[in-house]
Amino acid sequence: MLDAIAAIASRRSTGRLTEPAPSSDDLRRILDAATLAPDHESLRPWRFIVLTGEAKDAFGQVQAKAYEARCAQQGADAVPAKREKELTKLGRAPMVVVAAAVRRPSDKVPFEEQFASTAAAVQNMLLAATALGYGSMWRTGDPAYDPMVKEALGLASDDAIVGFVYLGTPYPDGRPPGDRPPVDLDDLVTNWEP
Repeated sequence: MLDAIAAIASRRSTGRLTEPAPSSDDLRRILDAATLAPDHESLRPWRFIVLTGEAKDAFGQVQAKAYEARCAQQGADAVPAKREKELTKLGRAPMVVVAAAVRRPSDKVPFEEQFASTAAAVQNMLLAATALGYGSMWRTGDPAYDPMVKEALGLASDDAIVGFVYLGTPYPDGRPPGDRPPVDLDDLVTNWEP
C-alpha cells in the first residue's frame, strides 16, 4: 500500500476501468477513509450509494429517463446518442459510488461547509483507492443536478450529489495516465502582510 504522499502524487483520473472492482473489504476501507474528512460539528453530511452489476444497469435507465425529461422541459427533442450515453455511461467502471451531501440542519455549519466536507470525503476515497491499487474517476455532469436522479437515490431536492465516483482496475493495455504539468507555487501562494 502506498503512503499518503505517494498516493497523492500518483492519483490520476482513469476514464475507463475494468474488473476487479474493490473487494468488500477494500470498499469498506475506501469508505472509512471518506468518513475521516473534515466535518465541522460532526454532522456527517455524507451519503454513499454503491452501484454494481444490475443496479448500475437499472440506474442507467433512471439517468436516461431524466435526460428525456430535461429535454422535454426545455422543449427539445432527446438526441438518441445522448440518451444512449446516459443509459450506458455507468458501464465505464465495475463499481460506481454516488457521493451525496445530505443537508443537516445547523445554526453553525452552512450547507456550503457540508458540501465541502463531502468533497473532501470524495478526495479521501480517490486517495484510498489509489493507495489500494485501484483506478478511479470523479464525475458529475447533468445527472448530478437532476431532481429525478436525486429522488431515485432517496435524496431530497436540496441535497447535493457531489460526485459519481467510478472505481475499478485500469485496463492493462489502456493509455497510461499522463504526467501532470508542473505547478509554479509562486503563482498561487502569497504571504499576506498587514
